[in-house]
This record gives sequence, C-alpha cells and structure tokens, in this order.
Amino acid sequence: MMFFKRLKILKRIVVAVTILLGLIIAMISLSSIPLIGSIGPVGIDKIYHALAFFSLVFPLSLVRPRLILWILLGVMAFGGFIELAQGLFGRQFDWADFIANGIGAIFGALIARQLGFWVFLSDNMKIFKD
Repeated sequence: MMFFKRLKILKRIVVAVTILLGLIIAMISLSSIPLIGSIGPVGIDKIYHALAFFSLVFPLSLVRPRLILWILLGVMAFGGFIELAQGLFGRQFDWADFIANGIGAIFGALIARQLGFWVFLSDNMKIFKD
C-alpha cells in the first residue's frame, strides 16, 4: 500500500515539473531576445527545440503511460500555439521549429513508453511483492 502512496506523490511531482518546464519553454520561445540559437552551426536551434519538447513529454509519459497519446497531442498543440503566438512578440512562425517540437515530443513519448515497459514489467523490479 505504501508503494501506491509514493507513486501518487511521484505523479503529482511530475505534473508540477511538467507545468514548470512548459512555462519555461513558453517564456524562452516567446522572448524576443536572441538566445543560444544564434551561436553555433546553422540549424542548431532545431536540436534545442527537439530536446525541450522531449524533456516536456518524457516524465509525464513515464508515470502516466495510458495517457501518452493525449500527452503527445496536448504538447504538440502547445508547440503549435507557441509558434503561432510568436507573431505577437516580434518573431515569426517557423514550420521547421514546429516539426522539431513534434519530433522531440514523439521521441520522448516512445522512449518513456519503452523505459516504462523495461522497468515496471521486468523481473528485476517486483512491484506487487507480498
């Protein structure tokens, strides 16, 4: 019974962290200050987009595997909203950024799903021991 209590607390923490990450991603994406993307090779900002959305999807998908499709759709809609809203902040919509966001989100969900199978369904971790 203690396991379920800890799992419930973990899920709440993960939701809070995901919301915080979403706010940070939105603030950075909507800021008109040129950030790290202007330093380094051309197109490096797409990797940053993919990593940001990977990190947004991964933790929540790991603890809520049944909601992966909804998490993925919600995060992709969030990425689209950010891209559309950039016009209000002196920036412009970029399809490549939107695609990079989606790729990062998809990889985050897939890796979380596989890791969840590996950890929670393996013989190494017996969750329901007597």
